[in-house]
Amino acid sequence: MISAFKVLWKTIKDLFEDMLLLILMNMLTVVCGIPLFAAFGVPIYMALASKSTLIPALIVALILAIPAAIPFGGALFGLYSVCDRVANGFAISWDYYFSNFKQSFWKAWRYLVLANTVELLIMINFLWYPQAFAGQPWVPWVMGAWLAAGFFWLVVQFYVFPFYIEQEVKSFRVALKNAALIAGAHPLFTLLLLVFSVGLIALSTLVIAPLFVLGGLLFWVMPGTEGVINRIAVYRVRLEAEEAKGKNKTHK
Repeated sequence: MISAFKVLWKTIKDLFEDMLLLILMNMLTVVCGIPLFAAFGVPIYMALASKSTLIPALIVALILAIPAAIPFGGALFGLYSVCDRVANGFAISWDYYFSNFKQSFWKAWRYLVLANTVELLIMINFLWYPQAFAGQPWVPWVMGAWLAAGFFWLVVQFYVFPFYIEQEVKSFRVALKNAALIAGAHPLFTLLLLVFSVGLIALSTLVIAPLFVLGGLLFWVMPGTEGVINRIAVYRVRLEAEEAKGKNKTHK
């Protein structure tokens, strides 16, 4: 728990130190994400406004999200890359942002399509079972399982991009595995970071709407990045200690 609070303090400190440039980069990333946000928001809003079922709206959102995610993938990866440099104590620049934007444009887009597809399919299943099997006593258990799966998938996304950036071998499959491992191994650490992150996003979206444009994505990207770097540092210290202990035993 103490480690989580240290990460949160470092997150706030790093955000303030490079505030102006990070805000501008966040604004550009939000602009690139408008088509994707609209692809999700418009069908769901129309379904809620007409009081119709959400399942067709989610299917439409899934279809629209595939092309709509194209400009957002590279921009989000650029923002993650910049935040990784900030968290590691390096200077940032627009050149670095756009370099990562272009280098990982299609890879980031493909992963976003996968992540959004999984999340929306989980939501569709969560809504479909109570409609298809209304009144069945086992339905709440199935809904609970899908809700837990959706939450865990969301938690994993918190760490995937930071792990991908930190890895020597660039693989989203490995990043997914590492993200799931760290989320499962450090649940309280992850929960505190998520509460902080989601709380700031909710505040910026629902209470102070313009704040999301200024820093909304940073409230998700920066804590996840800081959390991954912190856990990697702890793991490396532990590994070095075990190696040193092994060498001492060998010498004896």
